Amino acid sequence: MSSPKCQGLRVEFLNQRHISVSSDVLAIIDPSNPKTVKIFDVMSGKATGIQIEHTSEIMEMELNQIDMASERKMCFIDSNRDMFLSKVSKPDIIKISNMVDSFMWNDNNDMLTALSDGKLKTWFYPNAVYVDKDIMTMAMQIKEANEIGKLATITQFNTNNVTIRRLDGSMAAIGISPYPKMLYEQIDKKNDFEKAISMCRFVNDKALWSCLAAMSIYCRELNTTEIALAAVDEADKVHFINQAMALPSEPSKTAAIALYCKKYKEAEQILLSARLFYRAIKMNIKMYKWDRALEIAVQN
Repeated sequence: MSSPKCQGLRVEFLNQRHISVSSDVLAIIDPSNPKTVKIFDVMSGKATGIQIEHTSEIMEMELNQIDMASERKMCFIDSNRDMFLSKVSKPDIIKISNMVDSFMWNDNNDMLTALSDGKLKTWFYPNAVYVDKDIMTMAMQIKEANEIGKLATITQFNTNNVTIRRLDGSMAAIGISPYPKMLYEQIDKKNDFEKAISMCRFVNDKALWSCLAAMSIYCRELNTTEIALAAVDEADKVHFINQAMALPSEPSKTAAIALYCKKYKEAEQILLSARLFYRAIKMNIKMYKWDRALEIAVQN
């Protein structure tokens, strides 16, 4: 498709841990500066100008394999064996685990699995880290994997099966819950939140409800969010979502959801661009940002 050119790249030093490709971008750990990952466009082969920069040396990284370019994310492990997640289009690095031996994205949806400290951790909806970190820790499955041993490597993550190669070369397989995959099918392909709610009620699993809560907030489907948060006993969050749904205008609702996701500057910007100055002042007062509230009042 194209021939990407990376300055100072020695092809013989590349391996599968240093390079990753998805349907729209190619990522390479910069050989001259291993703290940086360079991003190239797959179609043209040109550098996108986006770089993901970290404080420590990046040992391995991988891009997720879903179709939507706007949802492209990268997961990487640094020299301390800590695992981080970042969006590719807007680099924003967030630590999600430590003591990680190996990790892998699912081949056809957004699930992520990792071998960490003798356990197999599977995040059903890693996007939840940009929505609500509390929900992200609930929307995951942890399985004991002591029999796998140290320094094992995940070789495949298809549907709900994880294949692992032990240090001695023997293979092991661990199954995870099949329901998150079915939830992705209902929401990503059909956008059918009603069926997703029915399935969660049938299975009645806290991790699955948490996954649906995060997905529905991300898709701005607040009625579903309310039901899912109530199912996992998050009363304070249900109260906040109820207040957001009762707001009179669309910009004020969008700002409330941005505030829920702890994107304070974004929430304020939405209110100011919609000329909802009073709401912007009230929001800053609620957050005890008195100087900023006064500044908005004086400006307007």
